[in-house]
Amino acid sequence: MPNELQARFKDWPVFTTSDAYLLLKSKHKVSKSTVQVTISRMTSSGRLFRVSKGAFSFKNNSVVAGFSYSPFYYGGLCALMIQDLIDDQVIMEVMTTRSIRRKMSESFNDTRLILHHISKKHFFGFRNLQYGGLTVPVSDPEKTLIDLFHYRLRLSIQDYGDLLKAISRRKVQKYLEAYDRHTKTTVLNFVRKYKPPADRGELTNPY
Repeated sequence: MPNELQARFKDWPVFTTSDAYLLLKSKHKVSKSTVQVTISRMTSSGRLFRVSKGAFSFKNNSVVAGFSYSPFYYGGLCALMIQDLIDDQVIMEVMTTRSIRRKMSESFNDTRLILHHISKKHFFGFRNLQYGGLTVPVSDPEKTLIDLFHYRLRLSIQDYGDLLKAISRRKVQKYLEAYDRHTKTTVLNFVRKYKPPADRGELTNPY
């Protein structure tokens, strides 16, 4: 059974205990407890890695952590890091439509995640990028900027420079159609004020 699990899920970023059970019960008529024991032995031997509760991966790579909260994308400061729009190494931030009980979660390899619930109407504006040897969904610059304001993740003004250079005002306005008036006004006023000096490389004023 371990070989069957590896053959089926080795290329998946993450699979669940339920996925494993559905695969094995059709071939071997095993119980859920038998599948759980098999997975436990594989993780103990280092053949498999626990990502989060009930989620596992054959990839020893912390970047897969977000996939255990699918549907998701990496956003916020993490999106800036992945797209080289800031130089800092930051905690991975997961934007997920799932209900979450706590903002901070821990994943395997001692990787810490910041979890943000995002409504389905705001679940857009991301693209697949290569990061850490995997293809992962990451918010584009325009959606990243909006999320920073929506989740009140503020930076020093000079740290917005590369992000503001990368955004399209028209695209920001289009995305903001899904948001409330306060968010629209706040983000657009920020872009109008600070994008011109950012484009000139002069964004050094205090926030």
